[in-house]
Amino acid sequence: MRIRSNLLIGTVLVLFATPAVAQSNNEDFWKDKWFWGGQVGGFLYSAGGSQEAGVGVGGHWFITAGHSALNFAFDQLVLTNSSVLLANGRQVDFSDGQRIQATVYATPSTGDLQIYLGGGFAIQHITDATPIGTFNSQSELIATLDQVERLSTKAFAVLGGGVQWRWFKRWVIFAQYQLMPSTDDFLITSAQHSIQGGLRIALTAANEMAATR
Repeated sequence: MRIRSNLLIGTVLVLFATPAVAQSNNEDFWKDKWFWGGQVGGFLYSAGGSQEAGVGVGGHWFITAGHSALNFAFDQLVLTNSSVLLANGRQVDFSDGQRIQATVYATPSTGDLQIYLGGGFAIQHITDATPIGTFNSQSELIATLDQVERLSTKAFAVLGGGVQWRWFKRWVIFAQYQLMPSTDDFLITSAQHSIQGGLRIALTAANEMAATR
């Protein structure tokens, strides 16, 4: 009778301890890690009164600390051939851009499937903006080029979030959405939307990386 009671108690303890151990392992996986990854996705915006789309490809660092994460990312943007009009009526064409960003996310869950939400800022640069047409003078050309250069780079606020899933030990699969609001002092004046997916891998503990500096 005593043996059966001991077996019953032991079984109950194992059943209650197993989820706790799994939760601890998940917390250890997400906490204080330096993830390296890559992303690819679609990029939506409006230019010249029409809806446009493009593709963004890049890489990032995703650095976790408890229930938060810091994300640094770079994207090369391949856009559709877009045209906009400046205030003086001059047409400007472009099709390529780059974006760097730093965002902070809250990561409330510690399970294998994790949601993150937050925001930060991004700097976007249109790399091939070209004014179209002929110019009446050198001064008109220089003034137009100066205006195009000024409108080709802009710092934006970024809002977004995503979901990530632990896959095969140190790998993470993720999908995310980001929004940059509309503006009047950039070649793309509309709000910009990006939907991305990709992979991350935990290569180094964040506290170990900090200790080596």
